Amino acid sequence: MAMADKKFYIQRFVYDSERGAWKADGVAKSLEDDFGAVRYKSITGINSVGKQKAVYSESYPEAGSLRVYVDPNAKRESITSTLTVYVFGSAPEGASDKTTDELVLAAENAWNSLTDFLEGALIVWKDDYRQRKGLFLLQEAVEPTSDIVKSIPYLQCQIKLTNVFGRTFPKDSTTIEDWLKSGGKEAMG
Repeated sequence: MAMADKKFYIQRFVYDSERGAWKADGVAKSLEDDFGAVRYKSITGINSVGKQKAVYSESYPEAGSLRVYVDPNAKRESITSTLTVYVFGSAPEGASDKTTDELVLAAENAWNSLTDFLEGALIVWKDDYRQRKGLFLLQEAVEPTSDIVKSIPYLQCQIKLTNVFGRTFPKDSTTIEDWLKSGGKEAMG
């Protein structure tokens, strides 16, 4: 896959109480192609791994080592990733015949479209560049900042996403999809 063909995809999943499972709410969307002139800057924490749970240690004054318990099937605590995007009123790569007011309005509309998509659902993030995917949830308030560069108004937006599993998975893993189909229940193993 050529670098120009690589994308960041996001897909909504909502809980279906009749089936007892999470189901896709539409198709996966390209972060940069399907929300107006949104441009990816970075995502922090995408390679981070949450603190391991079910690991305990005790120290005794008379012992020369720790007494430990490590669950071989230990899970991870959730972690936070921060997605930073720039939102423009038109594609920043080309000239625009829109007025400044029209560009600002278009950027705000694109931003609202993206946040509406992220809210009220679980989000599967698929990253062609890193060949990874993760399951995220938007929980925190988001406050974009605005700026103007070379007469082009834009919004810089940092979106804090909670990683449900506390880690990401290889793109071909079915861990996330299996969890969604089971209604959020983990396979015991």
